[in-house]
Amino acid sequence: IIILPGNLIVTAVSYGCIIITILHIPSSAGRKKAFSTCSAHLTVVMVFYSTCIYRYIRPAQRGGQDSDKVLSLFFSVLTQMLNPYIYSLRNRQVK
Repeated sequence: IIILPGNLIVTAVSYGCIIITILHIPSSAGRKKAFSTCSAHLTVVMVFYSTCIYRYIRPAQRGGQDSDKVLSLFFSVLTQMLNPYIYSLRNRQVK
């Protein structure tokens, strides 16, 4: 319960600093490109943390082993499968 929110806070502060830095970019094209890159990363981070938080912080009575299996697939397999697609779609050679 302490480790997961602690990591989430560090990640959120890091993204906050990144967003503040992006807002200081003078050109709108540069801001758009930076926000586009960050949104792809942030999507994976949100999927990972939301499933982890739901799995480990929810009460033990709710759900069962089947829902635990589905949630563990989300944060262990789905996020890993999304990374290559997100990064390759941003590649000019793939486009």
